[in-house]
Amino acid sequence: MLLSGCNFKLGKYTVNNFNITEDKPFIFYYTNELAKNITLEPKYKCNIIDTNFYSKKVLSPEDCETVHNFIKSLRKSNYITKPSDLPSKPDYKMYFTFSKEKYVIDVYNEKYLSVYPWDGNYTADYLDMTGVYNSYNLYGLCKYLIPKE
Repeated sequence: MLLSGCNFKLGKYTVNNFNITEDKPFIFYYTNELAKNITLEPKYKCNIIDTNFYSKKVLSPEDCETVHNFIKSLRKSNYITKPSDLPSKPDYKMYFTFSKEKYVIDVYNEKYLSVYPWDGNYTADYLDMTGVYNSYNLYGLCKYLIPKE
């Protein structure tokens, strides 16, 4: 018995004549989507969790502005492929909740972080925060709001 109804090809996928690619459109795709949501929906929720002690802190509007300034300060050189020396677990997780979407930033240390949606199709955006103003470094913000003991 032969069933048909949808076309499927390996590499690039075709399902019912819709193309689904396995590559992200660009290296900063999720960060760009997060920035768009922050701009279009300024009253979003953001929580930080310390992954070692599971302490939680809700960001104030001023703290949210720091995140927005961080994103605006990024340059193309800040976006990298997944580093080989990336710690296995982030020190902090930041959760951004918008009316229709949810994003996560894993903050590993002073240098590395990743950005991805709650339910994405691509690999996370990886960033090197070298060269970002210290006042915009998200590790510094997390450490300030939930100090390590």
